[in-house]
Amino acid sequence: MMVAAADILFLVVIGVGLSLVGLSWALRTTDGLGVTALRAFAVVFGAGVAATGVVGLVARDPEPLVQPLWAQIGFFFWAVSVVPWFLFALAYTGRYTDPTRRVVASLWLPFVIPFANFAWLNAGGSPSGVLNALSSVVFIYGLSIAVFGALLVLQATRSYVHLSVWDGLGLTATPVLVVLALNSTGNLQQSALILAPLVYAFALVAGTAALWAAVVRGSALNRPPAVERIGRRAIARQTDDLVFIVDADGLIVECNSAAVETLPTTRDTMLATPARELLGADTTTLRDRETVTVDTVAGERQYDPQVSTLGDDPLGAVLSLRDVTERQLREQRLAVLNRVLRHNLRNKLDVIKSHAEVLDGEEHPAMITDTADELDRLGNEARRIDRFLSASSTAEVDLTEAMIRARDAVTGEYPDVTVSLDCPADAVVTTNREALEAALDSAVENAFSYADSAVDIAAERHEVGYTVVISDDGSGIPELELRSLDSGIETPLQHGTGLGLWQLKWAVTTIGGELTIETTDGTTVQFTVPDCS
Repeated sequence: MMVAAADILFLVVIGVGLSLVGLSWALRTTDGLGVTALRAFAVVFGAGVAATGVVGLVARDPEPLVQPLWAQIGFFFWAVSVVPWFLFALAYTGRYTDPTRRVVASLWLPFVIPFANFAWLNAGGSPSGVLNALSSVVFIYGLSIAVFGALLVLQATRSYVHLSVWDGLGLTATPVLVVLALNSTGNLQQSALILAPLVYAFALVAGTAALWAAVVRGSALNRPPAVERIGRRAIARQTDDLVFIVDADGLIVECNSAAVETLPTTRDTMLATPARELLGADTTTLRDRETVTVDTVAGERQYDPQVSTLGDDPLGAVLSLRDVTERQLREQRLAVLNRVLRHNLRNKLDVIKSHAEVLDGEEHPAMITDTADELDRLGNEARRIDRFLSASSTAEVDLTEAMIRARDAVTGEYPDVTVSLDCPADAVVTTNREALEAALDSAVENAFSYADSAVDIAAERHEVGYTVVISDDGSGIPELELRSLDSGIETPLQHGTGLGLWQLKWAVTTIGGELTIETTDGTTVQFTVPDCS
């Protein structure tokens, strides 16, 4: 009865071994980090498992105090397969994705010792204490890399958002459970001949079923956690920011490649230098500075420093420096041009208008004066846009009063247009006052300029603020104007006649609202006014 039961168990072992070989075949079309190593593990270990089943059937060892031959063969095949398993774990987690032949050979080299010991004993040689001791050390080495690989996979699948710990358990169960089962065969032989193959078969069935389940679900191999680790390294390598890690004394202990390439010093010198000497300021000073001047291989550059503390009990800090030299130059150019153009434009327009008023005739002086007024209005619009884009403070604004003021500012110019106003009695919001008033003025003035006879102005409360709707019954805003607004750029062949719509768009964006413009039946401008309180 015992022999028959053991035979059944070894037949199960053979079936599991063939199943592992079949898994390798099933993965032949699967791409991904570590899949080749996993296939090698499955086919080698599967063949070894099948071999242990065959040996268990045909070469039963009757001596209960000696580890059976099938278990010894199982150890050898496990030892051969544990290296590709470890390489799979390294690649799958992104630790080491491109091993060389020399590395693979060095990982396998220690297993020569137990192979030689096995061959020597089975050739009739007397046991060697040295070889037995070294074989035990190699076994510990093999178990260590198997367990270490399993821990890497478990930790990676636990932290990677697209996988679960169950995926990690499925991938790691086979090599760990089987070696533990094989290690117990000697002790189990002393208790009962049937227990050793029973534990071995159970470990194989459980581990292989878990491995198949993890692979069949698809996510475990198709979404390797290596993407996260490799991606983090890529971010550090590819960023143009200069990144330094400093200790509590301000000494630089690490830096990225961008820092090495940008600064006129070597990496070794940099790592022995205090941040104060290299950057001209320590971490405390850098926290309070908007920019810092750094001497680079391209000359002096301006950087925006960001400082992050390392740990709750500060061990040091991470310094990140972003090059803002071009941005600062651009801001300076814009500021200078803005001031010069505003001042000169206003003065020159006054000169043009004063001379036009003394000219004889009616048509040409009027045209000159009207054009000058348009240019003056354009300058005022640009100045207003600059003000609300530069303003960062918020204040309480009565939306109803702002809408009434915007209406009253233009009604005198359009006496033939009737206007209706529907807004809450109390509509106070906290927002950028300049931007809100600019948005209302642009939308209301646009409605009156295109209206045939009527303009409707309304506001209604919603969850986080108000929605303003301004509509007219005119022919609608020209498509050319809207096309420029939608594209976000004006080209020489496609541009509007002024800044009104741009002012509307930028103002709504500044207050954090959303803008829509419909021209199906007249023009309807709608934008939201979030309450920032």
